[in-house]
Amino acid sequence: MKEEVVKRSFNWKRLIILVVFLILIFGIWVVFFSYKECTNWNCFNERLEGCNKVKFIGEKDMIFEYTVHGSSGSDCEVEMELLQGELDNQDSIKLEGQKMTCMLPKGVVMIPESDIGNCHGSLKEGLQDLIIKKLYTYLVQNIGKINLEVLDVPILD
Repeated sequence: MKEEVVKRSFNWKRLIILVVFLILIFGIWVVFFSYKECTNWNCFNERLEGCNKVKFIGEKDMIFEYTVHGSSGSDCEVEMELLQGELDNQDSIKLEGQKMTCMLPKGVVMIPESDIGNCHGSLKEGLQDLIIKKLYTYLVQNIGKINLEVLDVPILD
């Protein structure tokens, strides 16, 4: 019996198709799923105004990571995560890792948490609780002064 010799040769056509497919997949990923990283407020504000995808870590009293996901109808969807709360406030430290999503009007540059009414998520609820606790503490500490001011009695300090 004769043995058949199967000669396998390198198939360039398949390699080229595979490379084109991988480049296409990478291009789709870059267009739809990648985010530009900003390192300052000016860069972030420019991207926010155009509602372009971007990630930014903003530092003030608390450190937030802002992620602009893009347009959603006539609004711009911005997700916020609290990375670090105020160091002297244990309640804000408990909120670390919590997120909220804010819907801002397109073309408007503003700090997303400045209008918390347009936001939803566990971070929003936690921040509202924090504000209510601070307000309650302020009222309790100053109720005597407030009563005297209402009665128009001079306060001696």
